[in-house]
Amino acid sequence: MAILKWVLALVVGGFLIMFGVMKFTGGAHIFPYIEYKMAALGAPGAALAYPLLNNAVGGLELLAGALVILPMTRKIGSLIALAPFFGAVVFHLSPFLGVTTPSGYADPKPAEALAAGGPFTAADFSADASNALFMIAVGMTVVAIINFIVQRRS
Repeated sequence: MAILKWVLALVVGGFLIMFGVMKFTGGAHIFPYIEYKMAALGAPGAALAYPLLNNAVGGLELLAGALVILPMTRKIGSLIALAPFFGAVVFHLSPFLGVTTPSGYADPKPAEALAAGGPFTAADFSADASNALFMIAVGMTVVAIINFIVQRRS
């Protein structure tokens, strides 16, 4: 059981840290895309998606990832880790993101819009789209739930 706990903690924590780092290094295109979609739908607060919501979620992912990996904080970290994964699934099922998303930024990357924190247009994103990020979000939510159950049983 100890090996299973470590494997689950490292998988969940590793994914959270990887996704959190991507939010702060400019590698994640999802929050700029959410800003674009929210603005296109006329949703209030669209300009808050990037960089504010991007940074908040990235910080939560880094915190939860570290807490899940450390044995003395693993239980609370496992609970906190559910939030970004559930949030990703909810956003993918909303009109503000969608199940099918662009595969990344357009080439060249919209450096001016990123530096200014938006606004973004459809031209800023790749024309290639897939449901890969949604499938990762669903899969990692399931793994995070299993991790939470396993960690709480001890």
